[in-house]
Amino acid sequence: MPSRLPPRIQSLPERLANQIAAGEVVERPASVLKELLENSLDAGAEHISVDIEHGGGRLIRVRDDGVGIHREDLVLALGRHATSKIASLEDLENVVSLGFRGEALPSIASVSRLELSSCPAGASSGWKLSGENGGAHTAPQPSPHPQGTTVAVRDLFYNTPARRKFLRTERTEYRHLEDVLKRAALSRFECAFSLRHNGRESYSLAGATNDAERARRVAKLCGAAFMDQALALSFEAADLQLGGWIGGPEYSRAVSDLQYFFVNGRMVRDHLLRHAVRHAHAQAHHGIVESGRQPAYVLFLRIKASQVDVNVHPSKHEVRFRDARSVHDFVVRSLRQALTTQTDFTDQMPGNEVFSSLPDPASGPGTVPGPPRRQGDLREYAPAYDALRKRTVDSGPAAGNRPLGEALQHVDRRYLLTRNDRGVVVVDVRHACRYVAAGHLAAALDNGAITSRPLLVPVAVDVDEHTADLLESRAKFLEALGFDLRRVADACVSCRGIPAPLATASPKELLLCAADALSRMDPSLDSANASSALLDALLEGSDLTVGWPWDHDAMNDLLRQLERLQIASQVQEGEIIWRQIDADDICALLGRRRP
Repeated sequence: MPSRLPPRIQSLPERLANQIAAGEVVERPASVLKELLENSLDAGAEHISVDIEHGGGRLIRVRDDGVGIHREDLVLALGRHATSKIASLEDLENVVSLGFRGEALPSIASVSRLELSSCPAGASSGWKLSGENGGAHTAPQPSPHPQGTTVAVRDLFYNTPARRKFLRTERTEYRHLEDVLKRAALSRFECAFSLRHNGRESYSLAGATNDAERARRVAKLCGAAFMDQALALSFEAADLQLGGWIGGPEYSRAVSDLQYFFVNGRMVRDHLLRHAVRHAHAQAHHGIVESGRQPAYVLFLRIKASQVDVNVHPSKHEVRFRDARSVHDFVVRSLRQALTTQTDFTDQMPGNEVFSSLPDPASGPGTVPGPPRRQGDLREYAPAYDALRKRTVDSGPAAGNRPLGEALQHVDRRYLLTRNDRGVVVVDVRHACRYVAAGHLAAALDNGAITSRPLLVPVAVDVDEHTADLLESRAKFLEALGFDLRRVADACVSCRGIPAPLATASPKELLLCAADALSRMDPSLDSANASSALLDALLEGSDLTVGWPWDHDAMNDLLRQLERLQIASQVQEGEIIWRQIDADDICALLGRRRP
């Protein structure tokens, strides 16, 4: 039997090592923009302009007026693990900058054609460096350039076609780029931002230096409706400071698309912080906000750099707190107090305390003591909270005048039994969900957009090649209706998101139903009629109770939605949605005569 020799260990070529690192850093054009914006902000930029072409696939150019890069350091900037932001282990344990790994530029250069131009403060001229052939670079050349740095990334993934083919449509990629710029603009109000896509200006945000200007920026990025209902807050305890805005009970969303949390100026998606916000929101609004609704917020947490580890993920989206329990409890207590008092703190705080009390990230977190914060027992706010609860509840169907009553129990996960003034109501949940979803879809079409509900785990659906070709050719049409699809093989399509009003249906069932409807659809239909026809087919061919929770809150929420749709009859469009059973009906059912 021949001996099996172990493979020899060898060092990877630098170009291959850079491209492997790029797999961690550069997922899509938005990843490139994130890294470049972080570098500009760390350089102290007061104005950052971004130019995008073809959803970032052709060009991503970021220009700033920061401190710039010395000529001698330009070559180092494209080398791995080279950075000006940390120099020792102690620096790594007290990171106050956004980027520090020294992998972004070389990783980006390895999968694109990169051009780096810069002029440091006090220099008479600038210098330019071009990255070619997957990371190799030319010698620096003189180039006229104002103080600051410009990084132009062209033809992303031109030398890695396997990754380029996984890019989504131009519209989708641009939406991700836009979201990255929004997060950057929310993290640093004092910096001005501009964004142009294919030569057209999308955003022009002046620097914001006081609360009124900051509120205007948030309204522009998150919507005026959010700011009209948002509660401004500012709290401090020990080395923790929390500020920002959170939507009140009259403003919540069906999806979690308006949730921004920043830790020391860094946008994070931290499970602990998200749980704290949801917990506080649920406690403060129990019985007021419908079950399943998501809080909307733009929140900023300041904490000593030594108390948080930002080096736990290559893209730095996650953080780890040294005392996670204290952070969680502080966030819960602060938000619960803000939400239960229902007070806009900007009306009660002098000057610009809501935000100016939070220290500048450049000076290090937790170094500036804030003014006295609102404190006290939450019981003193109980009357205001009870009044709000009564006002909110009374604004809907009166408790004693709810035609469909209150949920009692479900039968075989198909029917719902409720109790009202007249007796008992039986609701066909499958038909009721379909009717409610139809109402939501119609409203979304009127507003011009159907929100997509991302799937936690993408669902791979095996189809024949003809069906895969059909779905791929109608990708833009399906995307406008809330589907997020990607072809992953000749006869396989990955479903990553479905229309939010149909979120309780089986993704596979929805996808196959959509494919069947498209195959039978008259190609002469215009977009509006085609959309209506496809949505009708989805409602008819899918079971919306597959992922329905069947808990008490969900049952009552369905009843209230039916009432809001003003269902005056038990029969809708030929289908029995619900039926009232009173004492006479029960007597007849049992063969009795009512006394």
